[in-house]
Amino acid sequence: MKFGNDKKAVVAQLRQYPTFAQCSDEDLQALVNAGAAFSLPAGWALVQEGIPSDACYIITEGSARVFQDRHEIATMNAGDVVGEMTLLAGGQRRATVTTATPTKGWRIENDALKELLAKRPHLQEALTAVYRSHTQHAAESTE
Repeated sequence: MKFGNDKKAVVAQLRQYPTFAQCSDEDLQALVNAGAAFSLPAGWALVQEGIPSDACYIITEGSARVFQDRHEIATMNAGDVVGEMTLLAGGQRRATVTTATPTKGWRIENDALKELLAKRPHLQEALTAVYRSHTQHAAESTE
């Protein structure tokens, strides 16, 4: 879906993803209002391992590859969230995520997202569930 900065279209698209199933339209509208669209060509890093976190990303179009210690450990697609681990757990990025195809989505700065999560428990729960899933996957990939 090509939405540019059409925030209603972004909310409608987020509504389709299982990650946000428990979130209200008001939650999703607040999330969209806190961020901005991004668009990257293939081969660009969304986040880089070892770097402090500055934002969280929601992929809405395209795919990305996840690397830890230069080993590919996962692929991310539309509906996936990137960058929540450092936001929720602190520290530095634990993986590098690089676009595999031209990729579009929504970027939310950490300060705006932290404020939003404090006010929106369903968004907090959604990102915490993503965090748990990513943590479990990372642990399995190192075994």
